[in-house]
Amino acid sequence: MRFRNLARALLLFAAVAALCSALAGSASAAPAKQAFTLEWGEFTPEHRDIAQTLQRSGAMDSLVRLVNRRYTTPRSIPIYFSDELDVGPAFLPEVTLKGQKKPVSFIHFPGSFLDIELTALEDELGRGAKNPTPREAMIFANEFVVAHEIGHALVNVLDIPITGREEDAVDGFATYLLTDSPDFGPRSAFSAALLFDALSRVQEPGESDFADEHSLPKQRVYQFLCWIYGSNTKRYRSLVGENGLTKARAPRCKDEWRQVNRSWSRLLAPYAR
Repeated sequence: MRFRNLARALLLFAAVAALCSALAGSASAAPAKQAFTLEWGEFTPEHRDIAQTLQRSGAMDSLVRLVNRRYTTPRSIPIYFSDELDVGPAFLPEVTLKGQKKPVSFIHFPGSFLDIELTALEDELGRGAKNPTPREAMIFANEFVVAHEIGHALVNVLDIPITGREEDAVDGFATYLLTDSPDFGPRSAFSAALLFDALSRVQEPGESDFADEHSLPKQRVYQFLCWIYGSNTKRYRSLVGENGLTKARAPRCKDEWRQVNRSWSRLLAPYAR
């Protein structure tokens, strides 16, 4: 199943202004102590172009500013983009790096993952697609994936209790964080749905996929769509029907969205700025 027409319909309203919004960021003063910091390292030649596209967009800067405006943490967590480690996307807690005595915690994104995202979205949307282009969709999807890893970091450093699978919970956090934000809106979660829809067609799931801590890519697609639809059932009613949410699932999505909002609001209330 492909969501190409649905993608263009939903993202058309954001495609022109999205990068401008990310570049504009917030006029608010930076907090004295940042919960997260953003760092860019070195990339191999084959990944340098796509990494520069993401860096120049300003989207990652806007995302970090959003989180730092909302939450405080006992220590800063770096978000590091580089090819210096072939690990990620992942939150790495208490890692002792070569040459260092004290362990550090950080989020790492390698250039290889950015390339995977772009290739998958070129297949999903078509190389010549507009509104959004595959590169724009890659930026939007990466907003969601970074927010997902930020969720892992918050669970770890704030010792937030989670029942069920943490991977599902932080998918909910990423949607909660971004969907109601005027700087992002549903474009991030929807682009993530496009990404996972493309990845779900790479190969049939095997035993390792069923045993994995993540939900299957296709399950994540429908969960993201459900949360988006539940956030505003009138605006996003086109998500229900052929090539979208089933009519059987859709009626529960409004309550599911309320539950995600209520849960994360309560869990993070003690750490709100």
